[in-house]
Amino acid sequence: MASPQNALHATRDYSTITEIAYHESPPSYKTFLEQYLEPNLPVIIGPDLTKHWRARLQWVSHDTGKPNFDNLREQLCHNPVEVPVADCQCKDFTDQRRSTMDLKAFLDEWETDSMANTPSRTYLKDFHFVRTFPHYDAYETPDIFRDDWMNEFWTRRMDMDDDYRFVYCGGDGTFTPFHADVYRSYSWSANICGIKKWTLFPPNQEHLFCDNLKNTVYDIENVDPVQFPNFDKAKRFTIYQKPGETLFVPSGWWHQVHNIGDTISINHNWCNGSNLDLLLDSICSDLKEVEREIEHLKDVMEEGEWIETCQKLLLLNSGWDWSTLWHMCMTIRKRIQAQMRHGGLEESSYLTFTKDEEEMPRKTPIFQPPLVSQQPPLDLTLRRVDAVLDYIKNEKSARWFLEHIKNLVLDD
Repeated sequence: MASPQNALHATRDYSTITEIAYHESPPSYKTFLEQYLEPNLPVIIGPDLTKHWRARLQWVSHDTGKPNFDNLREQLCHNPVEVPVADCQCKDFTDQRRSTMDLKAFLDEWETDSMANTPSRTYLKDFHFVRTFPHYDAYETPDIFRDDWMNEFWTRRMDMDDDYRFVYCGGDGTFTPFHADVYRSYSWSANICGIKKWTLFPPNQEHLFCDNLKNTVYDIENVDPVQFPNFDKAKRFTIYQKPGETLFVPSGWWHQVHNIGDTISINHNWCNGSNLDLLLDSICSDLKEVEREIEHLKDVMEEGEWIETCQKLLLLNSGWDWSTLWHMCMTIRKRIQAQMRHGGLEESSYLTFTKDEEEMPRKTPIFQPPLVSQQPPLDLTLRRVDAVLDYIKNEKSARWFLEHIKNLVLDD
């Protein structure tokens, strides 16, 4: 069953885009929703958005504009902290080789490279900073990005302790390979110091990024024209994100990021009702790819075994399955209904946790739900959530998996 075109979502047209918009001061939520979130378009926001953050004030040397390595070590290295790092000179399939490293050792190595004006090889990335330092308060999520279902849901899950809030640190020459974000989520990235060169590609050009074996371009600055003969035809935008600026990266926009000088950035992956249809399309596409890869096993499996196997592989390869999407939508639906029952009151004190949620041992602070003024009309969001839930209930294999493997009652 193909993913439906959901009439509840805006039509998105990328053909007339000529530049990436820039706002010197943060736009109102209404402006952000109507001009960028719903049409799925990027925007850069000036340093006013981040100027009061602790990270901006204490992580950067105001004389040089470079990282304040002494402050970082003093504030973050009281105890050993293992951080994830990538080797930017070693490709590992579609990513870079990943490992872990002590944070102080990373800062020492990075400072040595910086003082010698030597390009760096090691890039600290996908570091769950809030989970590691839950009381540090390095920044606050801007109001226009508060309608964040991924972090609201993941930080309230009963089966894991996780989030999608990250810090990235790297010297000159470090980079992230060509990709689109997990689940086709949005991301926002705030530059604490340094300059990031972003190259962004609007959606619906994926056929230009792949070779005959469905391999995707790894590094847009080193593309084999024989393997990828059509890549140069892809529409793209290049921007240079300066210190203090924040970039909103929309859903499904492929991109590559290069660090110019010593850079630190704070990033959230997130989603909400405005790109819920794109998330549904993404999980359907991921599942279709899994089914294609193991199609040769279908005839030797019982139907239920086939469905369960595909969901296991989907979770392993893509990080989610029908259960993940179902539970996220149900969590948000419950919260939206509570806000509607209270007449759209701005305070969130009535959004209480269950006893189980309160007793769940967590390192990761719970991401507080958005206020009514920080999200689209509640009735529209509820209709969007219900449309996806109805789709899942009516998709035969999804329903069987949730009812027989996850023991869920879908029509309660």
